[in-house]
Amino acid sequence: MQITPNEVVGANVDGIDVATLDDAGFAALERALLQHQLLAVHDQCLTPESFIAFVRQFGPIDLHVLDQYWMDGHPEVYVISNIVENGRPIGNAREGFGWHSDLNYFSNPTAVTVLYALEVPPEGGDTMFADAALAYSALTAEHRESLRKLTVRHSYQLLHASRPWLKLMTPAQVARTPDVFHPLVRRHPAIDREGLYLGDWASVRLQLPDEAEARAAQERLLAHMVQPEFRHVHRWRAGDLVLWDNRTLMHTATEYDRERYRRHIWRSSVRGEVPLGAFDRSSAIDVAGRA
Repeated sequence: MQITPNEVVGANVDGIDVATLDDAGFAALERALLQHQLLAVHDQCLTPESFIAFVRQFGPIDLHVLDQYWMDGHPEVYVISNIVENGRPIGNAREGFGWHSDLNYFSNPTAVTVLYALEVPPEGGDTMFADAALAYSALTAEHRESLRKLTVRHSYQLLHASRPWLKLMTPAQVARTPDVFHPLVRRHPAIDREGLYLGDWASVRLQLPDEAEARAAQERLLAHMVQPEFRHVHRWRAGDLVLWDNRTLMHTATEYDRERYRRHIWRSSVRGEVPLGAFDRSSAIDVAGRA
């Protein structure tokens, strides 16, 4: 296993086949994920079954709310794609745009996201990552302290309403996604890091008495978090398996020419713990949210 760190956050991994990792190899990969937060494992060749088996080693898989984009026969795999077959989209062509953490609107949001690229455009379609803990540590001590008691509303139904191209939510989808409130400053359960657990106004709302003040404060924080010095851009190639820790990273998709190029990516999400606030000293758990 060759691990090459990126300049800001994350690392590239070569020389392994995740479908055949033994226990020691998986433990080494899991330790690397804790250390680097983001791993891009190159040159993989996975089936749906081997992809799901790999993801399950991190913990239980949470199914995405939009069940219309589950892979046929494999609901654990959420398909991101602009490909249309027999008049039907095989996946969601407009998934992941806007700075966010995955499934943040669940009471137990995603710990680890895993993406596997089958087809990628030759230009565009990158994924940008921002280190929310590094950004938090760069604030003044006084500013950090002022943020530690604040909470944030996370709402999938707000997010869905902001995407008019999606069909209406079913009653079952609405029932799965009540609003939740998480601490703004989130403590990682396995390592001594605190970071801002935030996103854009489409689905995440900082809780202050005055909404206009809250939105302005949130936009200032988000602009701070996504500065180049806290950011890494992953440029995809077919066969990439990319996994990251949603407790300390935010990410966003970037545009590509959907009319000229095909994109086909599988995604699975590993359930995490209820987010720990800055003052919560609960017992530590491992990277996948297991007790």
